[in-house]
Amino acid sequence: MAKEKTNGAAKSARQDRLPGMADAKIQALHNAAMDYADIRDQRQALTKQEVDLKEKLIGLMHAHKKTVYDYNGVHIELIVEEETVKVRVKSPEDAEKSETKAAKKVDKRTEFNPAQEQAIES
Repeated sequence: MAKEKTNGAAKSARQDRLPGMADAKIQALHNAAMDYADIRDQRQALTKQEVDLKEKLIGLMHAHKKTVYDYNGVHIELIVEEETVKVRVKSPEDAEKSETKAAKKVDKRTEFNPAQEQAIES
């Protein structure tokens, strides 16, 4: 085969595709590409929904003049500088466990006796 020179770089001559010829279908590649495209399209649609809901959530936080909302395992924190929110949602069981642990910590903090308070102050 003859080599062509293009801009000083050697390039192998390539035969043009013959009319009427097509690449043979490789079923596994074709199916994988179609599966990927379907999932990618779903993700892109979900991303748009996520952006819309995030904007709505930021608007609601502003409307209620809140920077933090924490109730029953749902924690929302408005990051004003970045105009974004952080959201954490726990299952009801996990939220209940967290609230119980927090209550126990508060109880332990209030169980000081005067001798302990004097020891802490000195």
